[in-house]
Amino acid sequence: MKFLSLFAFAIIASSCSSQKIDATLSNFEDDRQPYAQSWTGGIPGSGSGVNLFLPFSVQSVESIEMVYYKGMTTSVIDPEKGADKYIIARFQTDFNRKPDMNMNLDAQKEYGNKPPKTDKFPFELEDDEAVVKFARNGKYTYTKIKGIEMKSSMDLPSRPQ
Repeated sequence: MKFLSLFAFAIIASSCSSQKIDATLSNFEDDRQPYAQSWTGGIPGSGSGVNLFLPFSVQSVESIEMVYYKGMTTSVIDPEKGADKYIIARFQTDFNRKPDMNMNLDAQKEYGNKPPKTDKFPFELEDDEAVVKFARNGKYTYTKIKGIEMKSSMDLPSRPQ
């Protein structure tokens, strides 16, 4: 009986911690293939990130709550300018960003530094996969995108607009 209750607890705990994928998209037309492109600002401290181009219509932007990709999450989703082929999920990375902390031999002068984030990523994804969280009629659905192509990096004079 003790084993059975422990087994039931393990099943319940594992089902609460993982998200359910409702659909998977992997076959795309050649001109609508999802891709990612990293960028780095040219000025020290201007930041860096990854733009993920997903083949959804502009109308779907309003229903997208969150995008998960390579251990990162974002809710910054923009339509592609001048076209209705893609939406862009914008992820910020820590590379080329000024650290917002005080480093000092005196520990009291370091008071106020924020500890690093240790949030557990809710999905196990391959490098060419992302998950999009949609909100429809008060319910959430999760769609996995497979086959994301990584394009060469953009080195920019400043942060992309």
